Amino acid sequence: MSLTDEGHYGPKQLNMLKVIWGEGYLSPGGSEEIDEIIGDLDLSNKKILDIGCGTGGAVFHLLEKHNAAEAIGFDPEPLVIEKATELAAQKNLSKKAKFQCIEPGPIQVDNESMDVVFSKEAFIHIPDKHELMKDIYRVLKPSGLLAVGDWMRNDNGPPSEQMKEYIKAEGLDYFMCSLDKYKEVLESSGFKVISMTDRNQWYLEKVRKEVEQIEGPLWRKVVDAIGPEEGAYALDIWKKLLGVVEKGEHCPGNFRAIKI
Repeated sequence: MSLTDEGHYGPKQLNMLKVIWGEGYLSPGGSEEIDEIIGDLDLSNKKILDIGCGTGGAVFHLLEKHNAAEAIGFDPEPLVIEKATELAAQKNLSKKAKFQCIEPGPIQVDNESMDVVFSKEAFIHIPDKHELMKDIYRVLKPSGLLAVGDWMRNDNGPPSEQMKEYIKAEGLDYFMCSLDKYKEVLESSGFKVISMTDRNQWYLEKVRKEVEQIEGPLWRKVVDAIGPEEGAYALDIWKKLLGVVEKGEHCPGNFRAIKI
């Protein structure tokens, strides 16, 4: 069984994540974690590219709270782009928020055309971090900003059997590296690192609460969204996730950098 019924993010997966993480979000923490990633960066009147935009939650937040001028969201999943476009219309943001379904590979925007590149829990699906950072460097304007949150590991060695079991249960392509590895890749690509933040302890508390919620007050909503059998499978995934976060191997992190 897998919740990834149509592509990586099919209807079941989207329904489940909406129950747990809210409308527009395919990763944990919502708008508060987006603010954590952005920190004190000034995004006023900036043009932003969101790589792996999902259903648009981050794009809408960056426009509405951080006063970005416009934002483009890229994602390879047709269903999430369709949903993001619908939500943009509902929020009257269609003129500022544009979403495109793209094939994995080089970023399909012009050189030095973006003020900011943002991403949240999407780089985990991209195997070659060096090529990714070089391409981001290319599309950013001089002094352009990069702000990213990603699911990482505590080191760059082979994953444990427990981690392999969790990843297999997810049914997704995960290419995880450490925060230290990201720092090395950023600097070798020409970026100056502004900040690197380990978010394991924050996420440990969050995923514990999510397990409690799924087993308790959210269970009926989960069943209504995806059915009892799929709900039980999703709960098992969350418990496997909690296990690797508790041992510190699954170690989410945030970083900010500037093109120099």
